Amino acid sequence: MSIFVRNDQQVRPFTMQFKVISLSLFSASLVLGQSTLHRHRISPVKGHSSKASNALSGTEYLDLANRLRSAGANAKLTTKRVRQPFFSIPGRIVSINDESVQVFKFTSASAAEGAAKRVAPDGMTIGTSKPSWMATPHFFKRGKLIVLYVGVNESILRMLSASLGGQFAGN
Repeated sequence: MSIFVRNDQQVRPFTMQFKVISLSLFSASLVLGQSTLHRHRISPVKGHSSKASNALSGTEYLDLANRLRSAGANAKLTTKRVRQPFFSIPGRIVSINDESVQVFKFTSASAAEGAAKRVAPDGMTIGTSKPSWMATPHFFKRGKLIVLYVGVNESILRMLSASLGGQFAGN
């Protein structure tokens, strides 16, 4: 039988195969086509950085969690790590009322201060990096910690301010 003759029994399987292949290629292009701009927001970090002590049992993390709880937050220390291209160390995720906050623990308060000085007052530029934030960035600092919250939840901002002092950068 000729390929050009329309026979419903031959056309339907071909049409179905074409749809499945097209859908598969489209799906693959979505996955592979993700820009690196979005991939760096929160990415897993393997191994341990010798530049900072990031143990969750560290007194800085426990102190932060206790301060947040005193301010009324449901604060949970997690084992999730993050890396931002503008900081030399990996950070940890702390969950505050089910929202993620990034916490970076530096080796000293002066190292944290040095990193904080690279952040523009509006939080839109850090050194030579210009991140494309998904929401408004808010940077806080206390001792060895720099805390980054990207969001607009006023309740979380109040709890962070009560626990860490006012933000040093962001809107």
